[in-house]
Amino acid sequence: MKKLIFSFFLFSHFPAHGQLDIQLTPKVFIGVHENIEIYFFAEKLAVEHIDHFVFNNRNMDYMHQPIVYHAFQYFRKYKDAPVIIRISEIIEQLRDSLHDNGPIMDYLINQPELSSKTESASVAGQQGNQIINATKYLPLMQELTDSLRSFYIQTDANTFLKENIAFYKGALQEFIADVDGDIFSFMEQYYGKTFPKYQLYISPAMPIPSGEDNYRGYGPQISTPNGLVPTMIVSSSKMLPLQDSLSLYRHYGFDNRQVTQFIYSHEIGHSFINPLLEKYASQIKRDSILYTEELKALLSPRYINDWYVCVVEHLVRLGEIRIAVMMENEEEASRLRKLHIGQYKCVLIPFLENEIQKYELNRSRYPTFESFLGDLIDSLHTLTPQAINDEVSKYKDKF
Repeated sequence: MKKLIFSFFLFSHFPAHGQLDIQLTPKVFIGVHENIEIYFFAEKLAVEHIDHFVFNNRNMDYMHQPIVYHAFQYFRKYKDAPVIIRISEIIEQLRDSLHDNGPIMDYLINQPELSSKTESASVAGQQGNQIINATKYLPLMQELTDSLRSFYIQTDANTFLKENIAFYKGALQEFIADVDGDIFSFMEQYYGKTFPKYQLYISPAMPIPSGEDNYRGYGPQISTPNGLVPTMIVSSSKMLPLQDSLSLYRHYGFDNRQVTQFIYSHEIGHSFINPLLEKYASQIKRDSILYTEELKALLSPRYINDWYVCVVEHLVRLGEIRIAVMMENEEEASRLRKLHIGQYKCVLIPFLENEIQKYELNRSRYPTFESFLGDLIDSLHTLTPQAINDEVSKYKDKF
């Protein structure tokens, strides 16, 4: 049984002097991050000048996303304000260089709340920000953060947040209903690694195109004195009919069990897998011949465009399946196989499931996933392009 502990200790001024955050288990927190919401309010105004950024497009009305639509109506009078003009200029430079706003989110969740008077903090050390720290982008990120703080003050953005706190609480309740807090301890047990805590953020202000299968998740990390905290930021995933005001909504766009369960376990799974695979990056990339044309035809429509990313995605999804097996939930394991092999076409999962049992049955020899990973990479190295194509033929139409 889930024990929900409501706490308001992070989101300054939303509600009064506190972030909306729910403690699901001693190590799992679900909330809304003020900086992310304010950023997307401003980004929606900025694309009026720069046309688009990721899924934010000036030609889309976003009536299917209540906060995106109504926030734009609320703030649109500021679209030509000097602060938005400057924000649009900064975002355009970042867009044309980074081609994604993920690094912006990564930076912002590692900063003090925009409503506070604390200056921008150092971002050294967290996942995804190496490119920012090492290049010209850090000054742009700092200036963007300062401009967003000015936007927050000049537009009195906190009033919009406070007036619509009921919508945010409703969205959180929808989301947490589909989160199994126990899975995080099983992930730690399976991978042989622990983290200080896990932080999940919903972002009703994150734009996505209209369509029943559309949603977005991003998995940065927060740097803390106790270590890195795996984090997930997720958009709404249910399209809603437009209401005249946010107070009229009784559904909030996050009541989507299948998407919720997939995206939080998947994004947090990357926190266990990605850092380990980085050590083998050169070795894996030397086997790029294994990313055959037949495999590419299956995976490239799913944004898996090379052998390294193919290995990353296969191992994360493998972990989801094997953790379900570990939890003695064969129904969930079967559902995940159908999803990842049948829908996402990760056709090497059956091969990897066979190989990973050497790890699972020999934990005294391999106490952590890291200690076994070299063997797993070697097993992939033994494959030939023909063997890959055989797996493609065998499983491409399965399920």
